[in-house]
Amino acid sequence: MEAFFSSTPSPLCKGSGWRLGWDPRRSPFVALVGGETWALELTQEEWQAFGQGVYCLQRDMEAIASQLMAEESLTLEQTFPSLTLIAHGSPAAWDLYLQLHQGRRGEGFWPAEAVPGLCRALAQFREHR
Repeated sequence: MEAFFSSTPSPLCKGSGWRLGWDPRRSPFVALVGGETWALELTQEEWQAFGQGVYCLQRDMEAIASQLMAEESLTLEQTFPSLTLIAHGSPAAWDLYLQLHQGRRGEGFWPAEAVPGLCRALAQFREHR
């Protein structure tokens, strides 16, 4: 998998309903993702898959927007060996579900109102690579 993020550590970033942090020196769990009341530490493989998956879901939601009627919703999924991401809702407002598959396993959920901030923060991580 192509490196999706830089090798420069980032402090914990927080917004309404989400948290993200990354420090490649903290092996094996180099990243933290979380919501309002939960958090999971991710390995480098999981962190890369998470970033790539959220980016693809966001891109796909935007691409399909013109094909849906206003009241329609959809579910899109990105699956990797280490995790699955599921987006559900409309292109304008979608929830995001995360499920870890390997090792300690875990799951998390971001409501639609938290997802835009989470996506903006991930985009900033990508820009600093």
